[in-house]
Amino acid sequence: MRGNNRRKGEALLTELAKFDPAQAIEIPKQLYEDGFIVIRNRGDSMEKLIMDGASVVIDISSREIVSGSIYALSIPKEGCILRECHSGSQGLLLRPYNRNYPAAVLGWDEFDPDMVVGRVFCSVINVFR
Repeated sequence: MRGNNRRKGEALLTELAKFDPAQAIEIPKQLYEDGFIVIRNRGDSMEKLIMDGASVVIDISSREIVSGSIYALSIPKEGCILRECHSGSQGLLLRPYNRNYPAAVLGWDEFDPDMVVGRVFCSVINVFR
């Protein structure tokens, strides 16, 4: 199973490489294993929880949606987004943390489990920039 996660991780990194690269940050090796990637958040749809420019650690081995958790999703024509997800009868409710942005529903007929990059593990922002 680990090999399969590694291949998925490599494929996701290739897909995410289209976006602005995150500057290098160091995360102590004892805090993570294979199955974690770091991306840079752009935009304010998740502020005050995840700030614009924050480095976001994503657990790509945790792709099963648990309502109320925050996930990175690769949405066609939108790219990679971060949203709080809630399962409902109509589909997956994608809720931004910033109340200035509307929530959206991704209908179950449109949902593909491969859209889920992984669960957001933590975010780090450099406040000294």
